[in-house]
Amino acid sequence: MTRWTSKVKIKHLLEHNDESLEETQRSMNAIADVLEASPAFNYFDRRWLAKMRDIPQGDDLFGPADYANNLLDRMYDFADSHGIWID
Repeated sequence: MTRWTSKVKIKHLLEHNDESLEETQRSMNAIADVLEASPAFNYFDRRWLAKMRDIPQGDDLFGPADYANNLLDRMYDFADSHGIWID
């Protein structure tokens, strides 16, 4: 069982029904801001934060939300391995 040592609140930033590039980018920028300000994420790879700030438009196969979800998966993996509770 994981021992949670830190807590970061971002889930409220994910609550929207619009998967447009603009809304997805707005959410991901806000999440990147929270992660950068959180001491728990000091060792999170800054390249992933940069990618959160620059979500691509996508194509017929992958949309902006798909790219965002991939980056969020990396954030959750980091959080789980470092005992950070995402709220």
